[in-house]
Amino acid sequence: MLRFFLILFFAAIIPNSAVFGMDIMDSNSSAEEKKFYETIIRESQKHRTSSAALSRYLTPYFNQAIRKNDNALLAIYYCVLADHSFDNEGGRNSFSDKYYLKALDLEKECNYQNVKAWVKVMYGFYLYRCLKASEALPLLLEGEKSLEDIPGELVLDLTQTYKKLGYFFGTLGDYRSGIKYLELGQQQADISPQLKAEILDNLGLLILKSGGDTVQAMKNFDLALHLALSEKDSLRYAKVLGNQTRIYEGRKDYKKALSLLDKDLEISKSLGNDKNTIFALMTRIRLRIAMGANQEVRQLINETEHLLEGADDKKTILELEGHKLNLAIQNHDLKQELNARRRIEQLQDSLRFLDGDPVLSQLKFMADKQKYADKLSLAQALIKKKRAETRLWVILSLFLLVLFFFIYNAFRYRSRKRMQAYEYQLLNLKYTKAELDKELMSSKSQLEEYMVYLKRNNEQINLLSSMLDEMEETSAKDRDELKTLLQSHLITDEKWQEFKFLLTKEFPNLLHDIQGKFPDITESNLRVIVLMKMGLNNREVANVLGVTPDAIKKSMQRLKKKLGGQAGILMEYISDKELV
Repeated sequence: MLRFFLILFFAAIIPNSAVFGMDIMDSNSSAEEKKFYETIIRESQKHRTSSAALSRYLTPYFNQAIRKNDNALLAIYYCVLADHSFDNEGGRNSFSDKYYLKALDLEKECNYQNVKAWVKVMYGFYLYRCLKASEALPLLLEGEKSLEDIPGELVLDLTQTYKKLGYFFGTLGDYRSGIKYLELGQQQADISPQLKAEILDNLGLLILKSGGDTVQAMKNFDLALHLALSEKDSLRYAKVLGNQTRIYEGRKDYKKALSLLDKDLEISKSLGNDKNTIFALMTRIRLRIAMGANQEVRQLINETEHLLEGADDKKTILELEGHKLNLAIQNHDLKQELNARRRIEQLQDSLRFLDGDPVLSQLKFMADKQKYADKLSLAQALIKKKRAETRLWVILSLFLLVLFFFIYNAFRYRSRKRMQAYEYQLLNLKYTKAELDKELMSSKSQLEEYMVYLKRNNEQINLLSSMLDEMEETSAKDRDELKTLLQSHLITDEKWQEFKFLLTKEFPNLLHDIQGKFPDITESNLRVIVLMKMGLNNREVANVLGVTPDAIKKSMQRLKKKLGGQAGILMEYISDKELV
């Protein structure tokens, strides 16, 4: 009997400990594998002179990954290709998207936590470079969280990982996190002088933006200058000079600031680097305005606009238009003022689809980050607390209560996991709903964006409906919460009026055309016809209107009967997806 209870005792302890351990931490690659993967990542940089050269270098590793079914190596392979494609094409393209999506699929099947974290940081930083910071935020937060559980010696490409996190959080306005990661990045023993100069330069810039010590910022700039000179990195040298200008600008020492800026411009122009030249010219414009030299400002604006021809740098163009507006107001030039105001309005509308107002976006991202971190911390604390309670209960109960404890603990664990899974899924649904609402607000000047919103909205409705069907045993409160969230996704009368306004704005004759062709249709018929013509099927229309697919089918049958000979014309009209 004693042996029986001992077996039950260890059976209760060991499986649960193993399961909790798996929840908290996945395995990492070995030190040798990590070194192998890191070598490929770093060596690939030397072969990025062309796509052919990079392909020749990576092909043997691709074949090896296929042969050994090494998902980690395959994910790294596609990340490297995607990053090269982005740089080679000068921005986001179909190949960079395709390669990163393959890497993400492989990351899900990968067992190495350090590789999974690296892929998330790489893809998140890619989205950030594509001006999709809201999409990048969850990935980079996951990557950041994963670093806490990975031993430092097993973190993949540690310096670059810290650099990417530092740049991202610094851009969002989380200067504390940005500075922390850049400092960690520049402290790594194996960092190259050129990369260290880059990180120190950006570290000094973040310290300035955070309102920190200008002396410390200048120390970082000076170190970056020294390294750039020793590595003969003229472009970095010019960038550091441009950033040092900010310190003297803040002190209103415009003479010194212009002196540094002249060197920056001279080097940037000699290197043919339009991007840095534009940045320096914009700084010079700002300085000249502060000094009251408006005559030179007009020349500088013209020079900058010439360099920006064909570029898609809307934020810089918007800043230029702001300067032009101020000059027009000062010169009482009404025509130029109107042109500038019109152009500013157009640019602001366009920039809303990149990430919205920068200040509001930063606040939103910071709030989301804090909430996300708080919930993760709370979940971890609860898990640790429950584990401690479970172990204590097992020890105190001893052998007589082992069997009862085993059954009770197993049931309790499954119940808790179900509730945690439900709460996490509900949290994700609420977060997605907030994102969809944000996209809806951004889409009010573009019908295509509204249709993307409707498609994603349908996915959420399907998911919520499935959850309601599956969770029959949940409390009435939980089911009511799910129903409320489901209702919020439906097209209400208010949303329909907004949609009609959007349609009328972009296609003034569309609704009039439908009602002219089919004068007997009702408002509810009009909703169904418009949504079908926009590309939604019966089920999707039913979802967003909160009815069953049979109800839509019967409604269309009644309408066909009512229209008689015009029913065929109606169906042809719906099938034609052209909006005129």
